[in-house]
Amino acid sequence: MKKSVLVKRMKRGLFLGLTLMLAGVTQAQNLTIFGEIRPRAEYRDGYGLPLTTDDEGGFFVQQRTRLGAMFSNSLLKMQVTLQDARTWGEGAHNADNPSIGVYEAWGEILMLPGLVAKVGRQPLKYDNRKLFSPANWSNTGNAFDIAMVKYNLNDDFLVDVGFSYSNNSAISKETYYDPTMKYRFMELLWLSKKLSKEVTVTAIGVALSKQDTISCLGKSNYKKHEHYNQFTMGGTLKYKPQSFGLELFLEGYYQCGKTVYKGNLDKLKSYYLVANASYQITPMFSLAAGYEYISGDKNPSNGVQKGFIHLFRGNHDFNGSMDYWNSTGNRGLQDFYGGVLFDFNKKKTSLEGNFHIFKTAVQVSNLNGKKLGSEIDFKVKHKSYTWLSFEAGYSVYFVNENVRIIKGIAGKDTRTAQWAYVSMSLKPSVVVSLLSKKG
Repeated sequence: MKKSVLVKRMKRGLFLGLTLMLAGVTQAQNLTIFGEIRPRAEYRDGYGLPLTTDDEGGFFVQQRTRLGAMFSNSLLKMQVTLQDARTWGEGAHNADNPSIGVYEAWGEILMLPGLVAKVGRQPLKYDNRKLFSPANWSNTGNAFDIAMVKYNLNDDFLVDVGFSYSNNSAISKETYYDPTMKYRFMELLWLSKKLSKEVTVTAIGVALSKQDTISCLGKSNYKKHEHYNQFTMGGTLKYKPQSFGLELFLEGYYQCGKTVYKGNLDKLKSYYLVANASYQITPMFSLAAGYEYISGDKNPSNGVQKGFIHLFRGNHDFNGSMDYWNSTGNRGLQDFYGGVLFDFNKKKTSLEGNFHIFKTAVQVSNLNGKKLGSEIDFKVKHKSYTWLSFEAGYSVYFVNENVRIIKGIAGKDTRTAQWAYVSMSLKPSVVVSLLSKKG
């Protein structure tokens, strides 16, 4: 063998050996820095509430600003996201008012293959976001101070277990918690299983413990852990064939336990049902239709409350974009809806239209029938780059007298209820990769 060939092979072997040796004592670490600036201009002329003909619509601009960083390696992930949410002009430009808060601050540690612990302030999102949602439309979003244990077996079987406890400050003796959240403490269990390539089922159980100030005659007398519990349980079934563009989705939840109604601690028995389907006719065009039933109560004074209590869903994502029925109370709600979606330019641009017909779930004595009018929503989105996108929408609500009665303006002439918005989202990010010694 020629000497030059031997030398080349020795160099290659030496290089390969050094590479393998370094791989044994180093590990990849990534630092991702990201930001978001999202201004949104809105014109509200009957958004959430019909305006009388004596009133005029209002215009404003909201802006959400976020700046965050995430560190990750093979054993650890840690993320902190700062947030400022404001309406343009609500404070003087030179005002010394602290406004930046922490939206996310969590750490995730790998305990065993597929098993992690995630602790700290974090958004939660499950299934179709009916119970938990980051509520991205909101200028502030949703996040929870919670400890989670999460198990993921190849995305085939997933389990989340969570616990959260709320207090206003560090305390040395039991005091009343002025509820910023909807609970004093919360337990969460979520499971997801793929039965086949086409069928996925999930199940969820949520227990919220709240302070019982009824039995102690008010929060000023609250001295110890007197709680009542609300339980929400249910699940979803998703069917999506591989051979054609059909998707079927069923969802249902049941609530029990206790709730407060007019100063009394009543039993709670309510439910929430959803069924929808979508069909992709062509790569550019799809149709969708669905029905939601949120239970109501014909006789709320009998000691049993049957109106479903929403937990932490993103209200704007459901029951129409004009947010008339975020809280349905004892009336409940029926929502019959359908929609069309056009995708253009390799799905960088989309046009969506939806139509809703609303009714109460039960007949309410002061209403003329169950009809609550209807709503049409239009939305257009365009993604120029991975970090730049635009969105605009227009909605109109066809109000009837039942809506005016519920909203407290019965018998008055109202303007055409409409709403329009346009927003821009800037979300740049940069990833820095490092190698460091193990340990």
